[in-house]
Amino acid sequence: LIKTWTSQYNAGLSAYLLEDGTMIRAGKLNNTTFSTGGQGGIIERFDWNGNIIWSYEISSSTECQHHDFHVLPNGNILVLVWELKTRAEVLAAGRDSAITNTTIWMEKVVELQPFGTNSANIVWEWKIWDHLIQDYDSLKPNYGVVRDHPELLNLNSETRGNKDWLHCNSVDYNQELDQIIISVHGLNEFWIIDHSTTTAQAATHTGGTHNKGGDFLYRWGSPNHYNRGTLADTKLWGQHNAQWIRNGLNDAGKILVFNNGFGNPDSNFSSVDI
Repeated sequence: LIKTWTSQYNAGLSAYLLEDGTMIRAGKLNNTTFSTGGQGGIIERFDWNGNIIWSYEISSSTECQHHDFHVLPNGNILVLVWELKTRAEVLAAGRDSAITNTTIWMEKVVELQPFGTNSANIVWEWKIWDHLIQDYDSLKPNYGVVRDHPELLNLNSETRGNKDWLHCNSVDYNQELDQIIISVHGLNEFWIIDHSTTTAQAATHTGGTHNKGGDFLYRWGSPNHYNRGTLADTKLWGQHNAQWIRNGLNDAGKILVFNNGFGNPDSNFSSVDI
């Protein structure tokens, strides 16, 4: 045993040892609204001696940090955050009432610029709420042909009525491409989005290096969610930890993912896929 750190909070699933010897981790605040697996709520940074040198909470009745975060080369932090939408809001956006609970948790990524001991500026933000399509109700916003818009998320992709329907569980960053990859456990796929946008551009369909705004640049794993395949074409099953392989390693620049195999009718094993 080399070193231990102690926190007053149970683990929030992710912890990273940084180059300067500090350790940064998520802690669980027991948010009663977002009470499911992966809940966090606070990010803490410890020095080598175990002293907390910075912490920041994202936990309220409308949002909560969860699962994963990623420290960028400039020291900023990309954070996965659940964002609560009411039943009325999602129905107004074109969601099927038969699969809608009293609330729905959407996802967003915020970029924190830490300062002081417990503060941060939000310097960039992306929300999936701004990138929806639906073919359920022609009188509601976001109506269109789902198959023609794989860059958008079908608001009615799942049929279980689960409020935590997306359950994103990892976030990673490619500095060379200035892109972000998000593992979407609930839909058996991962998304890649452009980080070169401004926050305003990230809420639209234009702007940034690729002039796609915050729309998906790429998605992979389950084409049935955008009507370009069936369940039989699913490649990922409850996956975790989608990431780019770092420079200097074998297969650098390719995407590595832990494919859990959860729910796969054709196998009973997990695999590490590139």
